[in-house]
Amino acid sequence: MVREYKDINFLVGNMDALCNMEHTRALPIFSKSVVSFFCRLSEVLLHDPRAKAYGDVIAFAFWLRKASIENEAARYRALGSRIGWGMAFHIAPSNIPVQFAVSLVYALLAGNASVIRVSDKKFEQVDILCETISILLREAFQELRPYICIVRYAHDNEASRLLSSVCDLRIIWGGDRTIGDIRSNPTQSRCIELGFADRYSIAVIDADAYLQMDSKIIARDFYLDTYYSDQNACSSTRLVLWTGNKIEQAKKVFWARLQEKVDQEYPLGDIIGSEKLLRTAVLAASYPGIKEIRHNNALVRVALPELFGDVMNDKGNCGYFLEYSLGRLDELACALNKQCQTITYLGEHLYDEIKDMIFRQGLKGGDRIVPMGHSLDLSFVWDGYDMPLTLSRKISNQ
Repeated sequence: MVREYKDINFLVGNMDALCNMEHTRALPIFSKSVVSFFCRLSEVLLHDPRAKAYGDVIAFAFWLRKASIENEAARYRALGSRIGWGMAFHIAPSNIPVQFAVSLVYALLAGNASVIRVSDKKFEQVDILCETISILLREAFQELRPYICIVRYAHDNEASRLLSSVCDLRIIWGGDRTIGDIRSNPTQSRCIELGFADRYSIAVIDADAYLQMDSKIIARDFYLDTYYSDQNACSSTRLVLWTGNKIEQAKKVFWARLQEKVDQEYPLGDIIGSEKLLRTAVLAASYPGIKEIRHNNALVRVALPELFGDVMNDKGNCGYFLEYSLGRLDELACALNKQCQTITYLGEHLYDEIKDMIFRQGLKGGDRIVPMGHSLDLSFVWDGYDMPLTLSRKISNQ
């Protein structure tokens, strides 16, 4: 059956590749040609002057450096005979420019061809990545051209329905509404679907441990976790929780150092300040007793009188933090519902204590527990899924 895809803008690939993708053969997990392709992509990006202007592109390229990918390849190949499911259809998020490329890495290394719809929002990072991928496919990796299409089209385009009907994997990055809209398009009965929905993340800081550290380095690390993505990443901290004996002393130093960092590096639009005022008003109506602490429009804190279980429904961004001092670490449990993705921590003992609490209480949240400064690190495990394993099938002898 001939598919009729209309009004599609190709950033990578062409109509022939798109129409034939459902028939493209699956590849073994971490196939040599795909590994070589991503190693070369990393090398080119790391030497591209345009890419060096964007930390997210460089972080992506560093993640794919040859030594790292080859180590991962050896580890996954040792898990047994695995091959891709076939064709993956991806919906990329509109607020994280590089995420479409991360999704491509997951699917292609697992052995799947991919068509990825990227947002209409214009990001130079997207242009740099797509141009580089196109050049590599045209010159050194022509055998992979049937495996990659990166496209733009309108939300009401019939393409989402057609692609959903033929794909073997559907990967949706975005908010709950986006996932609901895409899921209205039926898939094949054996299609595997992953929906990466709205999530939030938190930071837990041991005040006593913090006061023994370099406060400027910690400010830099926290800035990377939060302001670098305008707090738009699911893994960016929105709620800061304190534990320890010298909490008030630690708070004064922590927020003062962060303010210095923000004043030096973070540009803030006027409209964002107005949105923060509205956000606090909404919170105050729902949670009596909150207190706003406004350093300036670029750094706003909201002190909570108690840790309300549903308070993260009203989270903000662009330097808007909820804050609470824990009487005991177990109070943290009410924040670890299934919407909680990443827990960043400061204080080495906290990793084991938080992990043990999740297992002891059978909590549904907290997919990642990482040191402060590493919430945006890329990994082959995301939202609790081991992506290369989830996106490939095992050939069993039993």
